[in-house]
Amino acid sequence: MDVFDARFLREFLVVAQDGSIRRAAERLNVVPSAISRKIIEAEARLGVALFERTSKGMTLTEAGELMREHARHVSDEQTYLLDQIGHFSESGSHTVRIATGEGFTSDLMENGLLELTREAPHLRFIIEHAGTEELQRRVVEGEVDIGIAYNPVITEATRSLVQSRQPLCAIVPFHSPLARRESVTLADMLEHPVAMLNTGYGIRQLVGQAAAGQGLALRVHVETSSIALLLRYVGAGVGGSFLPRFSAMNQAHRGDLAVLNIDETSLQDVSTHLMVRARRRLPKSVEYVATCLAEKMIAFRS
Repeated sequence: MDVFDARFLREFLVVAQDGSIRRAAERLNVVPSAISRKIIEAEARLGVALFERTSKGMTLTEAGELMREHARHVSDEQTYLLDQIGHFSESGSHTVRIATGEGFTSDLMENGLLELTREAPHLRFIIEHAGTEELQRRVVEGEVDIGIAYNPVITEATRSLVQSRQPLCAIVPFHSPLARRESVTLADMLEHPVAMLNTGYGIRQLVGQAAAGQGLALRVHVETSSIALLLRYVGAGVGGSFLPRFSAMNQAHRGDLAVLNIDETSLQDVSTHLMVRARRRLPKSVEYVATCLAEKMIAFRS
């Protein structure tokens, strides 16, 4: 068995991601013993352990981390080659995988994909919703080509192709006394019931840190992973929430709610990011889509 065989590297990546040979085998529809045997043979040939086996599963060793980086590079280069070859085929069909926060959905569909469909009808898309942390993981692990995130933690594992300052705003019911103001303080907002995204999202962390900095108690009335639910919560007049302006533009234009600036510096210096995996050579289709989204989406207009 060739340690650097493309099939083995694909299986290795799934095991590294899942931390389990059994779960990896289920995803790949192969016999677990076959993957286990290949890993043992690879470790024997290399003379080092690639995984640490514990009761909780399998974790990569230092040598395993190096192998994972190589496997990702091979996968990226294969995708790049197939994309290049596809430009010369009659079908010319390419699939671009995007992970995005739910708050970008309307903007992505109405401004990004609408234009892409007109200008590049041969492109196909797989679009997934994810919280900020999960979104970044999918970009780093190569599960998606492009990540669109709000206030991500910047690491060396990702590269932001474009970023734009998009302050966090107060979202309040249209008939709320606060709606008549031009701006509000964080203290003003926390005097009323608020619904918020859960802790897997950058917005929750931002507001939590700002509240702690002012000595304010952050009592969350409703916690959810759904921005649609947040907007309905506010629209129904139950209480307020916190979102970037572009996430609530349609509802604000209909008069369902009001979007206000917040007088808090830490909530104003926030950015949206369009990111890819660091050190990856981007296929032309991915590069084209990223450029189009950066130009067309409101989230990337400062």
